[in-house]
Amino acid sequence: MTRPAFAIFALTLGAAACATATVAPSAPITFAAADSVEALALFRENIDAIHKRDRDRYIATYLQSPRLARNGVDGLELGFDDWPARTSTSWPDTLMARDLTVVPLAAGVVYGSYRYDVRNGDSVSSGISERVFVKTPGGWRIAVTSAFGSPRVFSPKP
Repeated sequence: MTRPAFAIFALTLGAAACATATVAPSAPITFAAADSVEALALFRENIDAIHKRDRDRYIATYLQSPRLARNGVDGLELGFDDWPARTSTSWPDTLMARDLTVVPLAAGVVYGSYRYDVRNGDSVSSGISERVFVKTPGGWRIAVTSAFGSPRVFSPKP
C-alpha cells in the first residue's frame, strides 16, 4: 500500500473511531449533500481563521477531546489539551489554500483535503492537508488533521 493510500486508510479508520453518528444499513443517502455543505462551511471557517490570525476561531473548529488526531511528518499525536497550536502565537505570513474538497464517508463524517502553499519570510512550503469532520451535539468539528509537505516549491494539482 502506498503512503498516500495508507494515510487515507488510517484517516478513514480514525474517523470511524471518532464518529458520533452511525449509519444504519437502510439509511438514505440524503445525509451526503447536507453533511458536505456543513463540513465545507467549517473547513472554510478554519482556513479563514488562519488568514485572520484568530486563534479562538481557529481552535473552536477542532474537537476538544483526547480523541483529536493530529498527523504529520513527525507521526500521529492524540489529544486536544497538549496540542501546541492551542497556545502558539505563530502564524504563516501567507497561506494559499486551494482545491478544497470534501467527501462524505458516513452520516455525520466527512473527509476533506486541500493543497497549500505557506510562506514564512523567504521560505515557502507546499503540500497537502487533510481533515476529517464529525458532527457532534455542539456542531461540526475537525476530529483528524494532517499536513504533509511536498518537495516541490509550489504543489501542482495532480
